[in-house]
Amino acid sequence: MPTFEDPRQHAVEAHQALRALAHATRVFTNLADTYPVIGDLLAAARSLRQVVDQLAAAHITHRARAHDDAGNQAVGDAAALAAGDELHQVGTLLIEVEARLDAASQHTGRIAWHSETGPAGMNTPDAARTTTHAGTLTLTVWPDTPVGDHQRYAYRIQETTGHTISGRDLFTGAGDQVEPAQALRDRAGYLSATGQARQHALDHPDQHTGHQGLFPDDIAEAARVNTDALRALAEHGPQGIGPGQAARQRWISVVFLQGADADEVLDLIERNGTDAAIEHLAHWDFEEETTQAALENGYVYDTVPQTALDRVTSTDLYTLTYNPFLGHVSLLRSFDAIADPALSGTNSPAPEHTRSRGKGSHREVAAPRREAADIDWFARTGSSTVTPRGLAL
Repeated sequence: MPTFEDPRQHAVEAHQALRALAHATRVFTNLADTYPVIGDLLAAARSLRQVVDQLAAAHITHRARAHDDAGNQAVGDAAALAAGDELHQVGTLLIEVEARLDAASQHTGRIAWHSETGPAGMNTPDAARTTTHAGTLTLTVWPDTPVGDHQRYAYRIQETTGHTISGRDLFTGAGDQVEPAQALRDRAGYLSATGQARQHALDHPDQHTGHQGLFPDDIAEAARVNTDALRALAEHGPQGIGPGQAARQRWISVVFLQGADADEVLDLIERNGTDAAIEHLAHWDFEEETTQAALENGYVYDTVPQTALDRVTSTDLYTLTYNPFLGHVSLLRSFDAIADPALSGTNSPAPEHTRSRGKGSHREVAAPRREAADIDWFARTGSSTVTPRGLAL
């Protein structure tokens, strides 16, 4: 059980854990495990960089107390400064390590590992596959092997020119598999966003959006050409929403935090559990103002937005998603629900930094408000340079 107070104990435990990992990774029984392992290493690299920075600060801040074995303070002072400088150099190198691990995580997420008997999905019966068309694109999805508690779909995207890509990184969260029609809707949503990013890149070649690079250039170009068809598919599904069909539950985003703000909530979860975190984050909920801000900015979802490594917990009113590895926290409210005055900002003051930015717009907690056309919840803005890998529904 972490104590968060004994650096020597935790350093020993980290050493032992890495030795065990080095032993366990000599052979991968399931090659799909490479992705979550890289994700954990990425999170560990971030924590390691913080550790060496703090070690450097300890040496420099307290160098007046440093002496050599003979009691010479000048020698001890020089050694402390040199140690601090070397540790700062380690931190600089770890920034590059983080970036490389992040890139490796994104690349490995696009790999469909084939069994020795053939490619993934080759033996999947046609009846288990769901196919639809969006303009010149043909989209096919089928259930794939879960990763732990996370369900997922494999998919194939084919353009009329004959170019085809496939993958297995369409995650549907934890729990029961979603309906294939919903998986197609969300796949179309990603493609639509990619098409819009492609158009934005053509219009503004000096700018970069979060959806650039999700798909090869020819698929991205096809998505741009078929943006309207993909948007219609994402909104209505392969068959549309017919008479008598129940409306799907929707969620609105109350607050999204990352960086230092998220770390505070992650520490709260570690100490007091998720209920305490939900109660804390509910102070950002200003009922109708929050709802209207979500509608204006496009923060309304048919399914809870989450990445493959996110942890999810729900109450009758709120759904909390958090990721201690990538360092972000999100609170969503059921669209038709009424905020609980005992928890929300109606009767309780919001945290000071929220009041200073104005209430109602959850994105203002982490980044300045952007125009609706620029919204991209997949590309988390702010201090973190880590981009969540995987397409999660």
